[in-house]
Amino acid sequence: MNFSNPFVAQNEASLSYQPMPFFDDVKQPQYDYNKKLDLNLYCIQRPQQTCFIRVTNPNMLAWGIEAGDMLIVEQNNSLAAGELVVLQQQDEFHIYEFVTKTNGEYVFLALDSKMGKLKTSNWQELPIVGTVTNVIHKLKRKPQMKLAA
Repeated sequence: MNFSNPFVAQNEASLSYQPMPFFDDVKQPQYDYNKKLDLNLYCIQRPQQTCFIRVTNPNMLAWGIEAGDMLIVEQNNSLAAGELVVLQQQDEFHIYEFVTKTNGEYVFLALDSKMGKLKTSNWQELPIVGTVTNVIHKLKRKPQMKLAA
């Protein structure tokens, strides 16, 4: 992956995929036809400005993000309070929540408790990769219980 511009590396590769069948949790006769779901269409609004980042940091459990989760990150020209942003620092990605603008400073709270918060008067000078639009979280299977008959 090209750390300086992750979107270039992602867009250079063309992968083939097939939409998967999907169903509603309650059967709805008016929609009883063979529906297909393309996760790219569901999770990605702007493919040219979107990349995936796999989380390896185990210190974000309080936010519901675990090691192994996949973040869908989109480049944006604006920020809203409460959005999660990904910053590139050295050769690592770090996730922050944009909290507020107070006294002329933008405040970002690190999701990793081992990182400090950031304050800046110009958020556009930060090495922001983009904002997190979705998190793909894989459920872990629990060990099977052996039941006696």
